[in-house]
Amino acid sequence: MDIDALNDEQWSRIEPFVPGGRKGRRGPRTNNQRFVEALIWMARSGGRWRDLPERYGDYQTVKRRYYRWIEMGVLEKLFEALTQEADLDWISIDSTSIRAQPQAAGARQKRGERTPRVLAAHAVG
Repeated sequence: MDIDALNDEQWSRIEPFVPGGRKGRRGPRTNNQRFVEALIWMARSGGRWRDLPERYGDYQTVKRRYYRWIEMGVLEKLFEALTQEADLDWISIDSTSIRAQPQAAGARQKRGERTPRVLAAHAVG
């Protein structure tokens, strides 16, 4: 199973916000689900457009379509709709996922450590 693939329930929530691709004698002209899955792959991997796997189609076509959807406001409407009914029960944030510097928790700084002001004063003097 592909981790970036949308199941039928997920796609049914997204499909009403996707432009075109539902009419035609021979079916939809483009595969919108495959395109949305390509966007999910890009978001998860952080890769470049050129790194897009071939199963999602030509990367230049996907990139062009992505920018067209941004100009038309499709992605903004989609994100607004999905945030209205977001299920955030499974999100957990604790100290194992967010690290802070010891000083943020009140730890003492090392003795003799110079601050930027002290370094600047030495440079001027």
